[in-house]
Amino acid sequence: MLFDDPSPLLAGLNPEQAAAVTLPPEHALILAGAGSGKTRVLTTRIAWLLQSGQVSPAGVLAVTFTNKAAKEMLARLSAMLPVNVRGMWIGTFHGLCNRFLRAHHQVAGLPQAFQILDTQDQLSAIKRLCKQHNVDDERFPPRQLQWFISGCKEDGLRPRDVPVRDDETRRKVEIYQLYEEQCQREGVVDFGELMLRCYEVLRDNDPIRAHYQRRFRHILIDEFQDTNRLQYAWIKMFSPPPIEGLPAPGNAVFAVGDDDQSIYAFRGARVGNMADFVREFRVAHQIKLERNYRSCGNILSCANALIGHNSRRLGKNLRTDAGEGEPVRVYEAASDLAEAQWLVDEMKQLEREGVPRSEMA
Repeated sequence: MLFDDPSPLLAGLNPEQAAAVTLPPEHALILAGAGSGKTRVLTTRIAWLLQSGQVSPAGVLAVTFTNKAAKEMLARLSAMLPVNVRGMWIGTFHGLCNRFLRAHHQVAGLPQAFQILDTQDQLSAIKRLCKQHNVDDERFPPRQLQWFISGCKEDGLRPRDVPVRDDETRRKVEIYQLYEEQCQREGVVDFGELMLRCYEVLRDNDPIRAHYQRRFRHILIDEFQDTNRLQYAWIKMFSPPPIEGLPAPGNAVFAVGDDDQSIYAFRGARVGNMADFVREFRVAHQIKLERNYRSCGNILSCANALIGHNSRRLGKNLRTDAGEGEPVRVYEAASDLAEAQWLVDEMKQLEREGVPRSEMA
């Protein structure tokens, strides 16, 4: 499926962005600083692969972290190319796992019309379970049980796999087991289950795994620093790391991320996945996007100076052509309420000076 000359797609990209977009079909890590145009690079990479005839729309798997980012990517892609993007596998981890499980519901042991529990539904289901089994909700608050169950699933652990070191953990694991049985009976899955069940189907079914490995030649991952253990293991189902002495599988993982923006460890994100990816996949291509299009020089100088204290980062320095801008002011508030009040006062003052609200962040 060869379109016109793909080179006009590169118009307006800086040299680093263009280099990332036109990389050969091999594993790559793009270290994309804040405001460096990573969504543009990711989208243009897909368009480049399609237009240069390296892959068909059905051969691309692109994963984002939010529905908003996925919609933005699809909109940009359809503006770039005359391609029907609706059928393409571009979406969030959970959205893609939902699509996969609908297609393979029988193998996954799920009803075809299974329901998805959101966070609030999941909490209600746990409360119902605790009441039914006389669980002391002071000793085992439902919200903490929810965090425990979600954390286990993010680590890819079923109740039987959770290491039990004390009576409290043993009881939590028992409740986790009861919760799993209740969900299975009712034909419902929570967000963690979407991911874990999809991973297990791929892991345990050689023909299904082989089919998707053949199908998706290019796997593109956004916000790689926010992936957890299970999400990284899931990516490896589609593109297994090379093994010494065996022919390479032929899939290319294009990971875009920024270890300096890794703030979701409390939610199971594991920034170490970036270093593991480079090592396990023997990544030959690493490109740094360091030109920032969002901020002025003073803001970047401050940010670079602060983040420079992190000795374990992969390392890059953001720069801008937007000039120095206003000096950075530091305001120390006595409380969160005082901080919010100060921000509101600042915004009101800016509005009085004629700055539209759409220009305030």
